[in-house]
Amino acid sequence: MSARRDAIFALGLWLTRGDRPTQALPPGPDHAFALELVGAALRHKASLEWAIGRCCRPPRGELLAALLIGAAQLLVLPGVPDHAAIAETVEACKPIGKGAARFVNAVLRRLQRERETLRNALAEQPEHLRLNLPKPLWTRWRTHLGAERARAIAEAIAQPPRVSVRPLPPFPPPSGCEPHPDDPTGTHLVPHGVRIDALEGYAEGRFVAQDAATRHAIDLLDLRPGLRVLDACAAPGGKTAQIAARLAPWPEGSRLVANEPTPARAETLRDTLRRCGFLDRAEITTLDATKPPADWRFDRILLDAPCSNTGVLGRRPDARWAWTPSRLERARRLQGTLLAALAPCLAPDGILVYSTCSIEREENEGQLADFLRAHPGWRVTETRQTLPTPLHDGAFAAALRPPVGD
Repeated sequence: MSARRDAIFALGLWLTRGDRPTQALPPGPDHAFALELVGAALRHKASLEWAIGRCCRPPRGELLAALLIGAAQLLVLPGVPDHAAIAETVEACKPIGKGAARFVNAVLRRLQRERETLRNALAEQPEHLRLNLPKPLWTRWRTHLGAERARAIAEAIAQPPRVSVRPLPPFPPPSGCEPHPDDPTGTHLVPHGVRIDALEGYAEGRFVAQDAATRHAIDLLDLRPGLRVLDACAAPGGKTAQIAARLAPWPEGSRLVANEPTPARAETLRDTLRRCGFLDRAEITTLDATKPPADWRFDRILLDAPCSNTGVLGRRPDARWAWTPSRLERARRLQGTLLAALAPCLAPDGILVYSTCSIEREENEGQLADFLRAHPGWRVTETRQTLPTPLHDGAFAAALRPPVGD
């Protein structure tokens, strides 16, 4: 019951205050199941709410959260017995208030009785509802990517994501992890149900969590010892640790600045670098990267820019329901400001890698086109685009070089 209570509470905070639900889940033996419950409720929120709406007038807040968690078990999650899904969810919702348990019990039992009828009726509903995407996002994907590809992405992000790790040289991959088919020599898939911090070598900092799609940003930097490197938006620190490992043995002139303006995320960055043994190597700054110091000059710059997150909606299922065209536009403007501000910090013959976890053209190819129009002589030497699949997220990375002779 504790997992269900934790899941209801976390989902209720997201529904009422917008708190990121995964951060509200407490650690402990029930964390994995609570995370599974919250993830399923969020990935299938539209269709679950539709089914609930066929059985009652949908409530709000924590009571709706309880129904979503219960409905996810009955309609989405395999392997959860109906009696446990109903009885334990009902018990978990008792703290909500008088009458909550009776109401939730009645709705969940009706969902159980009418499950097949509801599934058949759901098949006749609009596609964005069946695929659990905001209608504007589904419309733009279908328009820009084509219906078949858009549908494949929607189906991919409906599944819990695979977790993968990347060993830091000179260490081997953790025992029990299998090579990723897209990057068998670098990225390794963690077995289902295994926490990263339970893998051998985690405490010693022998690897970092990294999705296979995001490896391209590091590869395009073309790193080697002796370079001066800026990681402009560095948290949570997985890419920073990889940069640090590739700068070893840190000959004279080597420098790594890891910048993260958000205090809480900067602490996460410090924790990652401490675990991996690079805290004394990296200079951690908390500056606004849109206003870099005049004396910043680097041979390599990684701008892993804030974005709309549409490449990681499987890993961040709450983010799909926060997506709006206006949020996309705000992200695009910030990305353009960051690119323009950091470009003068690049040394002649340097490389600036621009990356996002978005699959939207405005934030990727369109952003680069805008930058090149405003900065004559700059050129893009390589781009890599990855779309979400059941084995990896979606991501974009591009290597830019300054005008020859600058």
